[in-house]
This record gives sequence, C-alpha cells and structure tokens, in this order.
Amino acid sequence: MGKNNKPIDWSDKCWKEMLVYQRKMLWTEGTIDNLASWLGLRQGMTAVDIGCGLGYLGYTYWPYFGRGGHYIGIDNNLDNLKQAGEASPEWTKGGRTDFVNGSAYQLPFPDNYADLVMCQVVMIHLAEPEKALAEMVRVAKPGGLIMCKEPDNLSASLTQHCWSLPDFDVETQLLMKKIHIISNIGRIKLGLGDASFGRKIPHVLKTLGLVDIGIRNNDKVHYLDPPYDTPMMKNAIERVGKDILDKNRRDKLSAWEREQFVAGGGDPAEYDKMKIKADDVVEEMRTQIEQGRYHACAGSMFFVIKGRKKS
Repeated sequence: MGKNNKPIDWSDKCWKEMLVYQRKMLWTEGTIDNLASWLGLRQGMTAVDIGCGLGYLGYTYWPYFGRGGHYIGIDNNLDNLKQAGEASPEWTKGGRTDFVNGSAYQLPFPDNYADLVMCQVVMIHLAEPEKALAEMVRVAKPGGLIMCKEPDNLSASLTQHCWSLPDFDVETQLLMKKIHIISNIGRIKLGLGDASFGRKIPHVLKTLGLVDIGIRNNDKVHYLDPPYDTPMMKNAIERVGKDILDKNRRDKLSAWEREQFVAGGGDPAEYDKMKIKADDVVEEMRTQIEQGRYHACAGSMFFVIKGRKKS
C-alpha cells in the first residue's frame, strides 16, 4: 500500500452514511426470501459476518437462521462495532449475537467453526482478498456455506445508461471509460482493493476447493421516471441526491478517484478535463430532477456468490 494511502475509515461521516443509505432497499421484495432458500439457510446456524460494519447482513438474514442461532460480526472499526452492538437487540430475537474486533486476514476462530461465513462489499476493498477468502473457508465447518455479496463496480461503470441527460460525445465517453479502468489499476497498486473482484470470486472459491458454487445477480434495476412516486424511486432519488448532487461528497469521492487514476499512470490533466464535463452534467441532472423531467434506467452488477466446503 502506498505510504500516503490508508484503507477507508468507515467511521468517517461520508463513508459511514453510505453504510446505511446504500443498503436501504437494496433488494426487491421477495428476493431475500429466494436467496435464503437458494443458500439453504436454516434456523440454529452459527454465522460469522466478515467486515460486518453496522450488522446489515445479520439483520437481513436473522429471520432465516437466528432462532437458536449465533451471529458473530467481525470488523476492525471499533466505532461501528459499538454502534452495531447497541442496535442489535432491536433485531435479534431467540438467538445470540456478538460483535468482535478482528481482521479478515486472521479470523479469531478455530478451524471448522461456523455453519455460515459471509461478507458484503468487503473483498473489493482488500489488498489481498484471496487471503481473506481462504480464512473464510478455514473457519467454515465441513459442509459449511461461504456466501459473498460483492459487486463488479468497474464493469458497472463501463456500461451505457438510458437517461434524459445529453449524451457525451464519443471522445468524452472513451475518456471516462479510460479513467475508470486506469483508476482501478491505481486502486490495486495502492492496496485499496480491486473494484472488479466480485466477478472473480467464483473461480477463487473453486481453487480453494469449494463445491456447489453458484452465482446470482441482484435483480434490482435503477429505474427513475417522474413523478418518482414508488418507494423504490423515492429511495433512488434520495441516493442520487447523496451520491451525486451533494457537491461536498462528490468532490471528496472525485479527489479519491483522481489519486487512484494518477497512481495507475493516468495524466491528471485528463482527469480534470473529465471532471469539468461531468460537473456540468450533474447540474443538468439537478435541474431536470427539480423540474420533474429526469428519467434513467440501468442494471446492476452486484453478485451473490455461494460455495460449500467439502464434507
């Protein structure tokens, strides 16, 4: 990792807010029921959640394994662990819950400990995700389940959207895609993770000896059309406001990406040129939303990957 670069501090206001609002209405109605069935979850399981943050995975899947079960959230951020522990009595009924400080690279459990070892949006932030996956496999019981929910943010950033905003010219579109690709190269060089790692996990699990490997994609579509009156659209407009229209947050994330782009060998002048054009489009988006004219439609590249340790 570069000496001037540190992993994300998830207790920082910008990132901590994302832990909450980016997970709100993350799945369409009924999807979690279907996933729980596909995963083969059952009551009474011992579940370990790597990089648990505020306990989102525990909260989400507790109804399917928590009765008589044991959920242990592992994270290296003490502030988030404290908050997760304080909130857990609101959703933990009929089972046991613990939150433990620890590293994804050295889990504080013996071999063959848990029925379920899971994570969400963790591997893309690790310098050595393969090492963390090997640890997850180590602590799973024979026949135990590994479940990873991880995106391929690089591929998602390269896709074309259908929206009401003016199209960029071809040169600008190619420049934006170039910036995304080179930024990911820099991100990896800085030890900040691989934004495309989600698509690589099934193969890594195979090399670690897992069986019954499967992968599904989040079926939620980012769809907006005036008057934005469904719960999903209201939530999506709220996220657009936080992720894109909030200038302070956008500038902070842009500075973070620019640093990665330069570390990947990119010309900072190219990034600055792109940002000027992107900022203009953001202001057009703001105007269209205020006037009730903005519409958009785009898919997801957020995978649910499972595998089982051999019995």
